[in-house]
Amino acid sequence: MVVTAMAIVSMSSEAEAQSSVTLYGIVDVGIEHINNTPSGGALTREASGNLSGSRFGLKGVEDLGGGFATIFRLEAGFNPNDGTSSQSTKGLGSNGSVTSRLWGRQAIVGITGKGNQLTFGRQDSLLYEQAVAFDPMAVASRYSLLSFDYATAGRVDSSAKYVGSFGPIKAAAMYSTRYDAGYGAETPGAELTGRFWSGALNYSTGPFAISVSYEQRNSNTVATNTAEERRATTGATFTVGDFKGYAGYRFLSVSDRFLPTNAIVASGAPGSSAANLYWGGAQYRVNAGLALTAVGYYQDIHGSGADPWLAVFSADYTVSKRTDLYATAAFARNKGKSALGVGGYGTVAPGYDQTGVVVGMRQRF
Repeated sequence: MVVTAMAIVSMSSEAEAQSSVTLYGIVDVGIEHINNTPSGGALTREASGNLSGSRFGLKGVEDLGGGFATIFRLEAGFNPNDGTSSQSTKGLGSNGSVTSRLWGRQAIVGITGKGNQLTFGRQDSLLYEQAVAFDPMAVASRYSLLSFDYATAGRVDSSAKYVGSFGPIKAAAMYSTRYDAGYGAETPGAELTGRFWSGALNYSTGPFAISVSYEQRNSNTVATNTAEERRATTGATFTVGDFKGYAGYRFLSVSDRFLPTNAIVASGAPGSSAANLYWGGAQYRVNAGLALTAVGYYQDIHGSGADPWLAVFSADYTVSKRTDLYATAAFARNKGKSALGVGGYGTVAPGYDQTGVVVGMRQRF
């Protein structure tokens, strides 16, 4: 019996050395207070997913030998305050269909090895990956770069992504045949409908890093599938001791007939079709437990005076290897009837400023 048990342990160890499957996740919840809501007055509520979207997932790797391995990741977002899925529905198509998502954050499979990786499925966009690294708030669900542009946390259906590392340079490319399945499947005879492609270059050496990316998506409706959204983005960071500085810029161009209507340019003057977004900030690690972050964002809508800005200050204190406590405050300044709230466009009464404060805790497992 002892011999049998030792054999089982031995076989398990060999299997683990060759492959593994890991359950992981984040639970993030807090209490938020904001003023000047679209319906008027102030609001205090329990808010889930503040610094990080709450999630759970499975990831796995199998060693193929020769430096190659197959990988997979299944990741679902959820709201801990009510137990619902964060991505249960996404996109309402012209045919009235709604896509339900079990693994709404990611659902990928691929192969990796020798500095190269190729994956397929629903996965993070290259702009999302860039924004996480070059936004001081790491594209937090609230009070971050995401408040200005939904695409900075973009996920792409039916996509193929390649990432290659070449010394200090990382190159990536991505293509999708229908980036939002909420509008239906690929359309025969209308190949441009819902098409998406993107590319990125990252350079990192010592304390300095810089990134450039470009993405283009076509409208999801057949009648307007030549209409496009284009984004060109760059970001840089520089680290000196416990201090890390950030700077970034995004240019957005939107075709007149792009559907759904882009909320960013729609917030400006009639006919607005482009916008510049600038940001800069810093993070300072006071000690092993406490990190302070400050950042400012400004969006310039072409041909319009509706140009809002957002200032954010955040303190994050690590109490254990898996748990941290945080407090974040933000102020959104609106001009020319712009309607940027601390949590994004349309979350404040038009032309009004908004202040938001959230305190909470986050646990990783």
